[in-house]
Amino acid sequence: MQKVYDAADRDVKVDAYDFGMVDEVGDDVDVILLAPQIGWAFDQTKAGHPNTKVILLTMQQFGSMDGQVLVDLLDEKGIG
Repeated sequence: MQKVYDAADRDVKVDAYDFGMVDEVGDDVDVILLAPQIGWAFDQTKAGHPNTKVILLTMQQFGSMDGQVLVDLLDEKGIG
């Protein structure tokens, strides 16, 4: 994702964290992307960070390993 944003000269910073850190960083980011494997935590994450957009990725989106797919998803949602 970072390479896609950089190539487009977009001022966006992408970081990846272990889910165990979501409560530490969740209020300091614009969006939280959750892998489908932890979809069980979607409602909990959304409730815990009401001012942060939380998106649960599909297996196809996550498995694509293509940053452009995720950047396009965020653009569609008006994020980024």
